[in-house]
Amino acid sequence: MAKQLDLELLYTFTLVAEIGELKKTAERLFKSHSAICMQIKRLEEIAGVSLIERKHNRIALTQKGEILLSYCKRMLSLNDAAIAALQDNDISGQISFGIPTDYAKDFVTLFLPSLKNKLPNLQAKIVCDRSRSLRNKIVSGNLDIAIVAGEMGVIDEEFLWSEKLLWVSSPNFQYDASQEIPVAVLEDDCIVRNLTLDGLKSSRLNYKQVFTSPMLDNIADAVFNSMAISLLPESMLTKANSKVLPNSIIKSKDLLIMNLIRSSSVADNIFRIVCEHMTDIFTS
Repeated sequence: MAKQLDLELLYTFTLVAEIGELKKTAERLFKSHSAICMQIKRLEEIAGVSLIERKHNRIALTQKGEILLSYCKRMLSLNDAAIAALQDNDISGQISFGIPTDYAKDFVTLFLPSLKNKLPNLQAKIVCDRSRSLRNKIVSGNLDIAIVAGEMGVIDEEFLWSEKLLWVSSPNFQYDASQEIPVAVLEDDCIVRNLTLDGLKSSRLNYKQVFTSPMLDNIADAVFNSMAISLLPESMLTKANSKVLPNSIIKSKDLLIMNLIRSSSVADNIFRIVCEHMTDIFTS
C-alpha cells in the first residue's frame, strides 16, 4: 500500500512555511516547540525527503518542500470542501463581520461576493475598525466574526496569513546621521504602531514624528513621497515606490500575523466556511 500523508501534519507544515519559524508556529497551534519539530520530522519520514532547512534564523523550504506545499494547499482545501459538502449549507440570517480598516476594500470587493455565492441567504453586516477594537467587540458580543492582527498572549484565534513588516523609505531617501530622521506613525492604538515605536526605541535613532494618521495607506503615501520613513507591510511596497532601509540604520525583524476570531454564538460550520473563503481570498 502506498504511503499516506496525514492532513494534520500537512496543516502544521503549511503553517511553518507561512510563518517561517517553528517557535511561532508552536505558539499559533498551542503546542510545544518539540511537538512541532516531531511533526515535521514525521512528515519528512513519510515523504522520504528533507522538507525544510534553516536560513538566517528562519525556516526555508527545500525544493521538495516547495513541491509538497503546492499540494498541501489543494489537499487541505479539498478536505474542507468535502466536509462542507456534507453539512447543511441552507444557512440564513444575519452575520456581522469586523474588518481592519486597511483591509476593507479587499474584503468588500473580493470576499463578500464569494460568500454570497456560497451562502446566498446569509446577510452580512460590516464594521471597520482597528484590530484591538474589533477584538473587544467580539468579546462583548457586538460582532460575530472579525479579522484581527495577532498579538502575543491572545489565544483561540485561527491563523489566516502573515507578512513581513519592513522599515522603508522612498527610493531617493538619503540617511544623514547628523540630522533627525523624519518618521510617519499610525496614531491609533494598534500593534503596528507599537512595533514602530519599539523599533525606533531599540534602534536609538535620532528621529522626529512628522506625520500621523489612522490609515496605513496615508502612512505609505507619506513614505512614498519622501516625507518620512516608516514600518509598513511588505504587500504595500514596490521597487518603484520604496526601498528597504539597511539593518545598519534600523532592523526589519517583525512579522504581521492576521487571524480570524469569532464570538461563542457563531456555529462551527459557518465559521469553517468563512475561514476557508478568507484564506483563499487573502492568500491568493
